[in-house]
Amino acid sequence: MIPKIQIKKLSKSYNGLKVLDGIDLDVKPEEKVCVVGPSGSGKSTLLRCINGLEKTYTGEILINNCVSQKNKDKRIGMIFQHYNLFSNLNVMENITLAPICSKLISKKDAESYALKFLAKVGLEDKLYSYPSQLSGGQAQRVAIARSLANKPEVLLFDEPTSALDPERKDEILEIINNLSDTGMTMVIVTHEMEFVKNIADKVVFMDNARIIEENSPDKFFTRPETKRAQMFVKISNLQQSI
Repeated sequence: MIPKIQIKKLSKSYNGLKVLDGIDLDVKPEEKVCVVGPSGSGKSTLLRCINGLEKTYTGEILINNCVSQKNKDKRIGMIFQHYNLFSNLNVMENITLAPICSKLISKKDAESYALKFLAKVGLEDKLYSYPSQLSGGQAQRVAIARSLANKPEVLLFDEPTSALDPERKDEILEIINNLSDTGMTMVIVTHEMEFVKNIADKVVFMDNARIIEENSPDKFFTRPETKRAQMFVKISNLQQSI
């Protein structure tokens, strides 16, 4: 089976500081990969490279066995930690802007898709609201609907719940879980370990700009192979028990 995403020897530096160091990773079609690890380990930068938001790196990223361009890849949708909605546009305009401007579909069809995907995230009544009128959870749901409207083959999530209170966090995790049942290929950066246990097909553990371990959720959380992963799991379990 040809991987949906192939990453080969991916390295990235900022001002001489290496934030990705020779990353190799395959993501299969329909696979749900959760990327975990301490802050500053390179997880978010990895997603930005996959999506084409980072334009300078070495190595190779293949999508469907074709080289991904070093600009925003339209086959890939990304949901950010802080939503990244346009504050001067209402919900409908936020969702339809990219499909219309890129001439993927007509304005009429774009608005029809917007309604469809807003229904998926339970926000049909917020169609003409502005981001300032939305709660954090609602804004994140709009961001998810906006990504879906572009008909991506892959969805990337960069800490999608970290800015939310516990109640709103559970809403977003439930929506992501429902999307996973549709067969969408997903790469999710998160600190929500219980969520990882429930949704991931594969756990990728990063530290110090490298992938330290890849494993199934069961093995990663019960029998991690490396000492660094063992320490991470132990600390995660302690934090959850508090």
